[in-house]
Amino acid sequence: MAVADMIMKETRILLPMCMEALEPLEWYEISRQSAEIGFCLYDPQVEWIPEGAMGIEYDAGAKGRFVLPTGSLLPQELNSMLHALPADLTFVDRDDTVRFFSHGSNPVFDRNRAILGRKVQFCHPPKSVDMVNTILDDFRSGRQDKAEFWITLGGKFIYISYWAVRNEQNEYLGTVEMMMDITRQRAFQGEQRLLDYGAGA
Repeated sequence: MAVADMIMKETRILLPMCMEALEPLEWYEISRQSAEIGFCLYDPQVEWIPEGAMGIEYDAGAKGRFVLPTGSLLPQELNSMLHALPADLTFVDRDDTVRFFSHGSNPVFDRNRAILGRKVQFCHPPKSVDMVNTILDDFRSGRQDKAEFWITLGGKFIYISYWAVRNEQNEYLGTVEMMMDITRQRAFQGEQRLLDYGAGA
């Protein structure tokens, strides 16, 4: 009964209003994004593009922006966003070369641009190189997709994780490393549902 009532509201109220209010480009976006959200009662086997939307390509950004499948960012916005995150990110390409690192708001280790273009093995202590190679080999072969560690350093509890980066064809593109000081988060108890800037400080 509830499903029938919802279908009635959609066919008699929602869809007629949408037909009047939405432009072809907006219908095109609905069509493209529906598959990402998923379907309830019917999973269409043929892609549907509304009349008038053929040839329209959604441009999420303007000149100078990094355009990605889910939006766009100016270089300054992207850099500042990464800086605001309480995490250090490093990307190592498929050839084990360091290509990028972020300066998080609370860096665990100081890094400089000298590591860019270097093999990641040369950026770790000799005693850690075997483990680094094992992780990279396992990621490259597809045997693993994630490696996690946690250590205590200078009274801080540090979480370190490595993630395999793959394209839509599941081809290995590289590895991203994330380091975070989660000392404060480790002490959390219960729940924090209300806005309180001083909570857990």
